[in-house]
This record gives sequence, C-alpha cells and structure tokens, in this order.
Amino acid sequence: MRLANAIAVVGLTALLAVTALVLLDVLLRSSAVLALRDSWPHLDMWLLEHGFDGLSDLYAPLGIVAVAACFPAMLVTRSAITVRFLTQNFPWRFREAFEAFGAGMLLAMFGLMAWWTSEYALDLWHSGETTWLLEIPRWPAFAITCVCLWLGVVIQTVVALRQVAVVFAKVEPPTLPPSVSEIE
Repeated sequence: MRLANAIAVVGLTALLAVTALVLLDVLLRSSAVLALRDSWPHLDMWLLEHGFDGLSDLYAPLGIVAVAACFPAMLVTRSAITVRFLTQNFPWRFREAFEAFGAGMLLAMFGLMAWWTSEYALDLWHSGETTWLLEIPRWPAFAITCVCLWLGVVIQTVVALRQVAVVFAKVEPPTLPPSVSEIE
C-alpha cells in the first residue's frame, strides 16, 4: 500500500509538471507575451535560444508516467469502476464469483498492457528513438510505465486471489458500503 501510494505521488508530480508545462506554453503564446516579443527583441532571442518550442516533447512522456503511476494505488484500493447493480440480488456466492471473474479479467488486461508496453519499451531502447524537437530518448518514460504496470499485475494478482478466497469462504462476507448515488 505504501509503495503504491509513493508511486502515485510520482504520478501526481508528473501530472503537475505537465500542467505547469501547458500553462507555460499557453503563457508564451499569449497576446501579452507576443506583444512584448515585438517590442523587446531581446526577449524573442532569449526564447528562441532556450528552445521553448520543444515543450510539447515533454508532455507525452510525462503524461504516460502520470497515468501509469496511478494504476497501482487504484488497484490496491479497488477503485476501478465496477457495475454491481446486476448482481446485487443474486446469492452472495454467485455475486462474489462474478467479482472474482471481474478481478481476473482486470488482471488479464493489466498483464497484456504490461507485456505490450514492455515490448514497446524494448523496441524504443533498441532503436534509440527520440522525441522530435528536443531529441530526448523515449524509452525511459516507457520503462517507468512498465515498472508501474508490472507492479499493478502483482497487486491485482493478490486482489484476485483474495476475491477467489472470498468465493470459497464458509460465511457471507460483509456487504459493500453503499455508493454515493445510493446515499443521496
């Protein structure tokens, strides 16, 4: 749980960095800054010298890391979107078996995502592909994403096995807390 939360903090930091870069990009393209660039040529030379046109090369890798870093915390807390209204009136063992099936499908999906992303990261590493303007290697962002996804596979395996254990329990587990829509 702590590791998943720590990784989620990395994701949040990456998301904040993406937000800051977007805001900087918008600011640099605003009419006020463009007017300043016209009246003060030194600012224009400074901006061109430091390559602010390459900010878009940083959005994608940071965005990928931000999303992938949130997956382990989502899996630990079982915060994935689930639809339970179909099974709420069925016997508890069937309902829990359906939950176990869903946990297994989520595990399969994360396993496939981790595997495909690992293959892609290795391809990027071997090819040496870089971003278009800043020529930053693309594989490190995907390597971080792979680590997050494989950690998600481990976490979801534990979650799925616990759910299978609930299916074979001798007594009915406590009911889930009501959703927000049911409270209102």
